[in-house]
Amino acid sequence: MYIPKVATLLTAEPELQAFFTALTPGYQREWARFIFGAKAEATQERHFDVMKTVFKAGFKSKRAYDQREK
Repeated sequence: MYIPKVATLLTAEPELQAFFTALTPGYQREWARFIFGAKAEATQERHFDVMKTVFKAGFKSKRAYDQREK
């Protein structure tokens, strides 16, 4: 599965890695699917950057981030 791979990609940013590992398995699966469900590597990198942005804003999911009040 891709969940450990997501955690490994976050090793350069320990705060985000801790945030990811504290998520429930369902959220972790959702993020792994979001990133690695894309076939193109460029898209995977873009999705990874989106995940980091969402985490830095303090949200667990992209859905919640997208529905926030702007």
